Amino acid sequence: MRKYYAFVFFAFLLIAPMALQSVQAADSWYPGKGLKQGDYFSYNVCWTDWHNCAPLQMNFWVKNETSDGSGWNVVFVAIDGSIVQKGIMTIGKITPDPTSFDSNISAYSAVYRSTVSWLDSFATRDSPKTFDVPAWGRTGSVGGQSVGPVGQDKITVGAGTFDTQVIGWHKGNVDNKIWIDTAIAFPVKAIVYVDVTTGTSPPDYTLELLQTGNSQTEPSFLQVSSTTTAGVSSQCDAPNMENDSIHSTTTTDSSSMIIEYRYSPSNPHNGCPIELRLSFEKNFDPNQKYGNVQYDIFTVDDKGVKISSLAKDKGRPSLFAPVGDDDNTFVLKGTTPLSHIVVAVLGTATEGSLPDTSLSGIVPIDVKTQESFGSTTGTTETPMNNTNVIPEFPLSSLMIMAIVLGFGVLFVRINPNLSNIKL
Repeated sequence: MRKYYAFVFFAFLLIAPMALQSVQAADSWYPGKGLKQGDYFSYNVCWTDWHNCAPLQMNFWVKNETSDGSGWNVVFVAIDGSIVQKGIMTIGKITPDPTSFDSNISAYSAVYRSTVSWLDSFATRDSPKTFDVPAWGRTGSVGGQSVGPVGQDKITVGAGTFDTQVIGWHKGNVDNKIWIDTAIAFPVKAIVYVDVTTGTSPPDYTLELLQTGNSQTEPSFLQVSSTTTAGVSSQCDAPNMENDSIHSTTTTDSSSMIIEYRYSPSNPHNGCPIELRLSFEKNFDPNQKYGNVQYDIFTVDDKGVKISSLAKDKGRPSLFAPVGDDDNTFVLKGTTPLSHIVVAVLGTATEGSLPDTSLSGIVPIDVKTQESFGSTTGTTETPMNNTNVIPEFPLSSLMIMAIVLGFGVLFVRINPNLSNIKL
């Protein structure tokens, strides 16, 4: 009898860990699981389609259920540098994607959907996933990769230390990972890369959980008010790419590439925000894009004299599009009835390095512009050397531009096609 008990005891010791591991592995999860009224979250995120992964903080708190019980009303705050936008966003219960939102946070709701709730492409309340299966699905890129559990990891983020399950996939020379604590409704951390065929993959999105908890009253870090851009009238129309935009495609003056652009509003007021989206496409196949594009966006007056440089306004030597797309929102400092915007491609190279100017060129964009709401219109900068015209492209203007920007960048290759505009 003692031998029998001993056998049962040792069998239990052998089987129990395996059974426990199986239970843990089979624990199912989906974005939004266990979400309840009062839950709050704070994240640092970046997304490649939001100013090429510029840092952004997103905070949200579940205020209450929707009247029909199908979703949650969420108080949402985006802290975008010196800009703060606060509003109400409604998310679903089957998937926590936004179903409605205040207009001032519409752009940020897209960032939330493409980062914090991204995994609901694979796991939903109606189709939760476990961590003992080889795959949850496949990425949407060409030759999509299998996305699934790749192990467990203890990680430390701003919100604390967590025992996590890791969802991941390998593509090219990078490992994509999303860390999940099954007791938390949203991921704890993520680093996902852009799918590129050559070169180094830039981040597609990243996130890190800074705070989480539950409070029946609005947490203190959400008790802020939306800001407006300094000097911008409250009467300004917000950019709306879906319903009020101008779209066109133009080849640079040097025929180096095609630039596809879309801007909104279609008829902006001077001194108000305008959003400009750009794609730098190859002449032989517009579906392919040039990467690592260094460029600038100038505004000039009717005589071609420079009014502003967006790169200079941002304190940078140039703007940068690592995967061939970029999206900038800035205050229009133009002229009426037409503002003259110039997209100037400086060349291609990794950010901060000397560009190859063989693909340099410009595309002028004339924007029908209304009078300002009383704010000061753009004023022409005082050109260097007491002249009224900034020297022509390529070599001399790039040198002068670099001196003005204070970065001392010397360009050594000449492309005579950049001589059709005075900047």
